[in-house]
Amino acid sequence: MEAPFEANSWDGITGAIYAGFGSGEMFWIVLCYACVLVAMILGWRHERHAYTAAKNGKH
Repeated sequence: MEAPFEANSWDGITGAIYAGFGSGEMFWIVLCYACVLVAMILGWRHERHAYTAAKNGKH
């Protein structure tokens, strides 16, 4: 895997370099959003269960 430019050190690199262009980046973004959504739903269900148990006096 080589860089798309000719340089011997980082001092010779100028401008923006976007290595994710053209890759499967959209898949990973969607996967991350899905994980966040699942975590939010599971957290909401847990909090609802805990609130109901505290309201009913069950620990």
